[in-house]
Amino acid sequence: MSVDAKGRTSMPARFREVMEEHLPARQAKQVVVVPWFDGCLRVMPTAVWDAHQDEFERRSGADDIFQLDEQESDLRRFIFGMALDVTLDGQGRVLLPQDLRDHAGIDRDVYWVGVGAAMEIWQPERFQARFSADRAQQFRRALEARRPGASPGAPGGGAEAGDV
Repeated sequence: MSVDAKGRTSMPARFREVMEEHLPARQAKQVVVVPWFDGCLRVMPTAVWDAHQDEFERRSGADDIFQLDEQESDLRRFIFGMALDVTLDGQGRVLLPQDLRDHAGIDRDVYWVGVGAAMEIWQPERFQARFSADRAQQFRRALEARRPGASPGAPGGGAEAGDV
C-alpha cells in the first residue's frame, strides 16, 4: 500500500472484512496504532488493545503499584504513551502521524502484515531485512524448540535435522 501526502494509508480490504466479521460495526472502525519494538507499527482493534492493556496491568501492575522501576516506566511510556486511537475513514484509511511514521521509517510505501489478532505496518526494506537467510535459520531453531519433547534452551531442541 502507499502513504499519501497527508500520512494516510489504506488498511487492506481483507483485514477490514475480518474486523467487520468479528466486531460490531462501530468497533470495526476503531483501531489503536502503537510504535513497536521491531521498528514497525502495530495496529489492532480497540477491543483487542483494551484486553491486552488489561492483561499487561494484571501481570505487571501488582508488582510495582507506584511504578518505581525505571525500565517498567519507560516501557509504559513507549507503549501506552505513544499509542494512538484512530478511526478508519470512509475509505478504510488510517492516518499515521509523522512521529509514528518516523519511528517506522515510513515515507511512501508500506507493507501490512497480519500477526494474529493484530496487524503491523512496515517500511518494505525493513520488513525484507527481517527475513534474511539468517532469520530463516532462527525460525527453524525456534520451531524445533517448540516440538513436543524438545528440551528448553537446547540447540535444536532435541529435534533431528530433517524433521521440520
